[in-house]
Amino acid sequence: MARAKVLGSGDRSSADGERRLPMASLLAIAAVLCFGIGDGLRGGKYGTGAIVLVLLGVVLVWSASRSAYGRPGYGRLLVSERNTRIAVGLVFEVLFIAELRFRGDLYGTGRAETVSIVLVILAAAAALVFVILRLPRGALAASVLLVGGACIAIVIASPGPRLDVWEMFQAVSRGLLHAHNVYTQHWSPKLPGQATIYAYFPGAAVVLTPFYALFGDVRFGIILAFLVSAVLIGRMARDPRAEMFGAMLLLFPYLTFSVEQSWSEPLTLVALLLMVWAVKSERHGWAIVAFAALLTFQQYDLVFVPLAAAWTDFGVKRTAVSVALAAAFVAPWALAAPHPFVQGAIVYNIHYVFSYLSLSLFHQLSDVSGALAYGALVAGVGTALVVTMKSVHNGESFLMGSSVVLVTLDLFDKVSRFNEWELAAGVVLAAGAEALGGAGRGERRTGRSVQDRGSMRWPRAA
Repeated sequence: MARAKVLGSGDRSSADGERRLPMASLLAIAAVLCFGIGDGLRGGKYGTGAIVLVLLGVVLVWSASRSAYGRPGYGRLLVSERNTRIAVGLVFEVLFIAELRFRGDLYGTGRAETVSIVLVILAAAAALVFVILRLPRGALAASVLLVGGACIAIVIASPGPRLDVWEMFQAVSRGLLHAHNVYTQHWSPKLPGQATIYAYFPGAAVVLTPFYALFGDVRFGIILAFLVSAVLIGRMARDPRAEMFGAMLLLFPYLTFSVEQSWSEPLTLVALLLMVWAVKSERHGWAIVAFAALLTFQQYDLVFVPLAAAWTDFGVKRTAVSVALAAAFVAPWALAAPHPFVQGAIVYNIHYVFSYLSLSLFHQLSDVSGALAYGALVAGVGTALVVTMKSVHNGESFLMGSSVVLVTLDLFDKVSRFNEWELAAGVVLAAGAEALGGAGRGERRTGRSVQDRGSMRWPRAA
């Protein structure tokens, strides 16, 4: 009897190795489940269970990075077709249960909120059915349509939430339409005591302003960023199973909650994935532009700069051009209002009050010693950068290296909340999808030149 087709293998490949799932991909999936469920276990503040789960997830990401793309021994391990089907099926069952348990938002009301909840549950159920039927493209398509509809419904259900980030982006977008500097605008937040400064780089406001102009709400830009990111994750490898990873992004617990909050991390994710897509497609000019745009969003996005410079397929020169473009974009805003810019983009973030609502080890360490907490942050991120820069330079995956740095930063940072872990989960899923095609295996490890690595690049459009 002929062997059953591998989950989602719409192709005609028959090589046994292509029927299996790389261990790195499974570890990435397991890590994202830990982050998602840990993120969902919040009741005012995160407890020990949530901390343990994200700590386990970080260990799994580090393990995936050490097992990916042709390492000897354990690194070459592939999971059998049967075990792959069982594992992935269980993952989507867990995601379905998680959507039943961790659903909703904060300020949504009425029928639109109910519609949003129902659509998310239907998306999880449909994705599970498509995975069982070994149709990953159906899982992604259903997730895009249903979760996209759920996100729109939650915006309708929550038209004026008492959220400082949403109010900030709404106000600066309105001001940009009247040619006002984002750093000199003032508004009256509904939440007393919230800062009235613009606390990011200007790129996020500029990107979201067209959605405010067209729809009256910046959150439609956040929704689009999520949906495009899911599609790009599904294209991280030629293997159709990569599309399951895109579906997992949209089924991340409380995703509609993050849309309601207007957090800008989805902009970072989509820009990073566009950069990687452009590099794989050998559209290096677009890759430079995408990375430059990413660097104009949030301050901690600068952590990607050393990794991009170490990445052989992008390199120091292209990184330098991207940094120069980003600096040229930000400079006029800063020069027009230097003091508000410094206060908002730099000082505010440095002096941001540590909160026990953070999902990290910082508060446990700070209870012992503040110096210990900050020392662990510097040591952890520094170690992650040194290790991953070397690996990426030697041909390992840029996305996997970025995952390691992000999860390590989140684990030790003084403010790591839902949005930071959700961004890390998106990058981890992209790295896991990429591992399906062996992407990222470098010339130094395989002995092949860039020109010979046709199977590791996406074809150019005709």
